Amino acid sequence: MPLLPVLAALALAGGFSAWVYYRREFAVRGRAFLLAARLLALAGVLAILWNPSVPAAGRAVSERFVILDASASMAALTTTGEPVWTSAAARARAMAQEGARVLVAGVAPSDAGLAARADSLDALSPRGHESVLAPAVGTAAEAGAREIVLVTDRRVADPVAVAAAARRLGVRVEVDSAVAAPGPNLGVSRLVLPAAADSGRPLRGTVHVEGRAPDDSVDVVVTVDGRVAQLLRLPAPAADGETTSAPFVLPGSLSPGPRRVSARLTAPDSYPPDDQRVRIVHVDAQDAGIVLVSFAPDWEPRFLLPVLRQVTGLPVRGYVRAGPNRFQAMADDGGTPGADAGATGPSGPLTVDWAELERRIGQAVAVVAMGVDAPAREFLDRAAGRARGLAVFPADADGAAAGGVAAGEPQGGEWYASAAPASPLSVELGQVLYGGLPPLSEVLPVADPAGGALEVRLGGTGEPRPALVLRNAAGGRRVVVVLARGFWRWAFRDGEPRDRYRLLWGAVGGWLVADESATAGPDVSPETWVVPPGRPARWRARGREGGEVRLSVTDSTGAVVLDSTWTVSPTGAFATPALPPGPYRYAAEPVEPGAPAAADAANPANPSVGPAPAATTGLFEVESFTREALRRPVEATRLASGLASPPSSRRRVRPLRTLPWPYLVVLAALCAEWAGRRRAGLR
Repeated sequence: MPLLPVLAALALAGGFSAWVYYRREFAVRGRAFLLAARLLALAGVLAILWNPSVPAAGRAVSERFVILDASASMAALTTTGEPVWTSAAARARAMAQEGARVLVAGVAPSDAGLAARADSLDALSPRGHESVLAPAVGTAAEAGAREIVLVTDRRVADPVAVAAAARRLGVRVEVDSAVAAPGPNLGVSRLVLPAAADSGRPLRGTVHVEGRAPDDSVDVVVTVDGRVAQLLRLPAPAADGETTSAPFVLPGSLSPGPRRVSARLTAPDSYPPDDQRVRIVHVDAQDAGIVLVSFAPDWEPRFLLPVLRQVTGLPVRGYVRAGPNRFQAMADDGGTPGADAGATGPSGPLTVDWAELERRIGQAVAVVAMGVDAPAREFLDRAAGRARGLAVFPADADGAAAGGVAAGEPQGGEWYASAAPASPLSVELGQVLYGGLPPLSEVLPVADPAGGALEVRLGGTGEPRPALVLRNAAGGRRVVVVLARGFWRWAFRDGEPRDRYRLLWGAVGGWLVADESATAGPDVSPETWVVPPGRPARWRARGREGGEVRLSVTDSTGAVVLDSTWTVSPTGAFATPALPPGPYRYAAEPVEPGAPAAADAANPANPSVGPAPAATTGLFEVESFTREALRRPVEATRLASGLASPPSSRRRVRPLRTLPWPYLVVLAALCAEWAGRRRAGLR
C-alpha cells in the first residue's frame, strides 16, 4: 500500500477525532491525553494495514524459505524405484541446514503451509490430493521471505496464482531443478458407466487411459464384484497428458442389486493409486424415480437435473435428444457421461431410442419434459400417462397443451420475476424474489392465469404474466407448466442467483413428488456411490428430515469402521468423516424419538422393546484415484516470479504485522482511552 493514502487516512481520522473531542464532547480535563491515545491507536491500525518492512530485532530471521510440495504425486517412483519425495525431502533438508526455513504445502487446498524442522521431514509423507502452493507463498512472504525455493515435481494446480502472489508480495520464487523426475505413468482417468441398469440387458461402458507409457499398448482388466469380466487392449497415449479410450460391453447376466465394477491397468508404473477406477451400478433398482428428457436441448437440463436429484431424494435420470432416434444419457451432475473424470450416466445404455425412452418414462413416478412441441406432446401423452407428476417446459402453444394450459405464441424480451401469487408454493417462492435476479428470455402468454405461482413483468414494469402454473389434474396427478425460458441464467451465476434457482426448483420439485416421497418411506443412501479420497461422505436421508439416523459402516474385512447416530438436516442430508480408500458396506436405520439404546433394543429379554425398524443397506466406495500424477508438469518459468533477489548485505527485515508489538501498542492505547474516558465521566 502506498504511503500517501495511509497519511491521508490518518489525517482524516485524526481530524475527525479532534473535532469530536473539542466540538462535540464535554470539555473535560485531560482530553488532550485522550485524543493522543486515540490517534496512537488509529496510527497503529493503519500501520498494520500498511504493513511496511522493519528491521528484525534480536536473532536474525532468514529471508530464504523452502516450500516443500507434499501432494500425492510426490510419492511417484523414479526410474531407480525411489520415491520422488525422498529426493525432494533431502533437498529441503539440505537447504534448511544452510539456514532456510521450510514450509510443507499441498496437504489440503486451503493449506497455507506448515512450518517444519529439518529433522522432522523424515516423519512426513506426501498425502495431499491437490498441489496448491499459492497460500504457502503468501504465508512465507508474511513471515519475511524475500526468496522462495519451490521443491516440487511441478505438477502444480495453481501456477498462475503462485506467480501472481509472488509478484504482488514482492518475493522472488524459483523452482529447485535438482528434484528427481518420476518415471512413466499411466492412469485410468475415467470409467464411464450408468448408475443403474436392468438385468438381462447388456451393460455398456467406456474406459479412458491417460498418461505416458513406455510401450505401444496398454492392457486394462474390467472386473465385476472382483471377478474378471473382460480384458481390453488399448493403444498407448502418444504423449504425456493425452488420452485413449475403448468401449466395452458386459453381458446382461448381472444379478439384481448393487454391483462393483472396476477397470484396472495390469502393468505396474510409477504411481499405482491412479491405475484403477471404480463405479457402483445398481441392477434392477426398485425406485423408478424421475425421468428428465429434453427434446430441444439448452442449458436448463444441466442445472436442473442435479437440483431435482438433491431436493427430492429420488433417482433422477436425464436424457437429451441427440438425433432423430437417439437420446444421450446425462450424468448425475447434469452433464453428459464422459464430461468429467467422475461422470456416470443414468440407467441403461448411454444412448436410447424412442422405444426405450418410452419404456423408462412409463416406469417413472414423475416426468420433466423440456422443449415440448406437437410431436413431443403426442409422445408424452402416450408414454407419461401413468406418471403421478408431470413438469412441462413447452416450446410453443402445442407444448403447453400437454400440461392442460392454453397459451399463445412466445413473446421475447427481458422478463423479471416480480410476484408470487397465492399458491401451494407461495411461501417458498416469495423467498425467491429479489432485485438481483437475471431476466428470463421468453414467456408464453396465457388467457387464464389461474394456477399461476410466479409472475414476471417485461422490463420489470409491464403487465404481469404467469411464469409457472400449478395444476391438480385427474387421478391426483400434479402438473407444472413452465411458461418462461431462461431460468438457467440464475444458476449460471454464483452466489444469490444460484441459491434462488435451487430454492425455486427445490420447491417445485418437492411439490411435484410430495405424495410419492411420503409413501416411499425413509431411505438413506450416499449422494455419490464413489467418494473421492480425503473427502467426507455426504448422505441423503429421505423421510428423516430433522430426525436422527443410526449408520453403521464396515470395510471389506467386515470390521466396523463407523457406528454412530447422526442428526439429519432439515434438507434431508448429513455428512460423515473421510474414510481410507476401499470398498465399504453400510446399514442405516431411523432412530425414533424416545427409542431405547441399541443394546437394550437388541436384548430379547426386554418385552417393552418392539421389533427394530428395517435397515437400509448398500455399498459405496472410497477410491484412491487422484489426477495429481496425471497432470502435466508446469514449466519452471511459469512458477518463477522473475523478481531480483535481494542483496546478501541487506539488513534483516520483517513485515510489521508479523511482529507482536504493534498489536500491543494498539491494545494499550485503546485501554488507556477507555479508562480515561470513564474517569472523566464520558461514555
